[in-house]
Amino acid sequence: MGSEQSVLQASGYELVSEQNKMMLVKNKDGDQFVVKKLNANEDDVSNFLQKLNHPHIVQHKEIIREPDSLYVLLDHCEGGDLAEITKLQEKVISNEILDRTVKICMALKHLHDQQILHKNLQPKSIFFTACGTIRLGEFGQINEWSADAQTTETKAISYVAPENLNGRPFDEKSEIWSLGCVIYEMCMRKCAFTAISTVEIITKILNCSYKALPKDFSEDLHQLVKDTLQIDPANRPSVSEILMRPFIINHLYEKSTQTIKELNGSLNVLEELANGFEKVHYNTTVGSLAGGVVGLAGGITSIVGLILAPFTLGASLIVTGVGIGTAVAGGVASGASNITKMVNQRTDRQKIKMIITELQEKITSTCSCIQNIQIAVTTQKVLSEKGESWSNDQSEADFANIGARLGRGLGGIAELIRLAQVSSVGRVAAQTARAVRVAETATGVLSALFVAVDVLFIALDSKEIYNLRRDYASIATQQESEIAATITQSESNQTPGSTKDEAKLQELRSEIMRFVQTIRKTREELKTVLDELNVELQNLEPDIQTQITRNYF
Repeated sequence: MGSEQSVLQASGYELVSEQNKMMLVKNKDGDQFVVKKLNANEDDVSNFLQKLNHPHIVQHKEIIREPDSLYVLLDHCEGGDLAEITKLQEKVISNEILDRTVKICMALKHLHDQQILHKNLQPKSIFFTACGTIRLGEFGQINEWSADAQTTETKAISYVAPENLNGRPFDEKSEIWSLGCVIYEMCMRKCAFTAISTVEIITKILNCSYKALPKDFSEDLHQLVKDTLQIDPANRPSVSEILMRPFIINHLYEKSTQTIKELNGSLNVLEELANGFEKVHYNTTVGSLAGGVVGLAGGITSIVGLILAPFTLGASLIVTGVGIGTAVAGGVASGASNITKMVNQRTDRQKIKMIITELQEKITSTCSCIQNIQIAVTTQKVLSEKGESWSNDQSEADFANIGARLGRGLGGIAELIRLAQVSSVGRVAAQTARAVRVAETATGVLSALFVAVDVLFIALDSKEIYNLRRDYASIATQQESEIAATITQSESNQTPGSTKDEAKLQELRSEIMRFVQTIRKTREELKTVLDELNVELQNLEPDIQTQITRNYF
């Protein structure tokens, strides 16, 4: 692995750990990535990865090209995989299972719409980010391209569809079977098809022999598992049909509405962030050189506590109290030692970035949810409008009950859905384009804030400021009386060298105020984004209610 590490180091990445042929690296900012070494043709890999741009699919950072191989850097999902999460859960929460199911289906639809198959759908290939966002990863196609393909673990037999065991090629309906196995496992916390031997497992799969879900779960979830685990692939719904089911649409709508409300509340976090940094600016402006530096440290500590409070149920307010206390004290250098150590850590930057990341993940996910609602509602409207002209092939009763049939998972409507989606392409494109634009706007706005965070912390980490903090931290080792005397003298008699130091602090103050302005601008732009998303949802509500009235939902 030495040569591989050298290649990655040359591109600015440091090895964090290596286990089971997987490398975990980090960049200079501490962001972590998983490295996949591939032998594949670079054009094939690039084209494939570019199509995986979805909020619920693991994102790739970049491709490092070497003469004989490629290194693909993928986002590291620190929250673990679904298999781990399922085992650790003390109790099963139906709404949580439904939400995960919907997000997995949204990711699969994105793939299937582009004729891409995951080829490795199982709990171990479904991950969670540090913010809790679910993402599909470990694509079978990427594993096939792996430089270690001969040692790559093959897909677990328990998730293989019966037709594939009988030698038929893998297709979208095979993936729906795997989806059913995943949903079942989330509910029961064990595989649908288990046995002591592989032969027994295969026999159970071929006979579709599994223990039914308990009555605790909703009828809709029961039906979805039953429909996805049909022996005959033709009787399984497509992922598009699943996303058109009434309870799925209702969940998407309610979840999006709730998330937008939460995000509007989260904008207050950005306001607290701006206010906190203004306090830092104030402390470094009015204090002496020593007091200013210590005030800066306390101010930063205050910010960390304030911005984390909404996400830790107020526990971090203890940190805020310490920070504000130190900042107010200003020149009390006895508190400088511990505080300057905290400021010196990169965790402050990572905590702020985590908040920005969570905002971005939730906004892009909500945009995707709204797009799926728009597609489902528009397709249903086209089905209603086309019902009369298509009645030669289907009875009017089919169209009158198509919503209920989608809910029950009955066959015979797949072609109608396909035709309706083709007919509604123009309408869907017009509606979903707005959601796409909003998502792109939000991403751009938050990306600018990411850059501003880096610029600010580069200033905070600068050698001159670091030396100042170190010097005043060392003062803390003296007796308190000597410290007080030193500070008093420093305030009354500035040395020539301190003028230069004060100039460095002035640069830092300017950087802080620029960051404050960026935060406030970001907050206003995100408010506009959320208002647009709310309008999209309000526009969809009448259509959803109309479909309910007509018994389509």
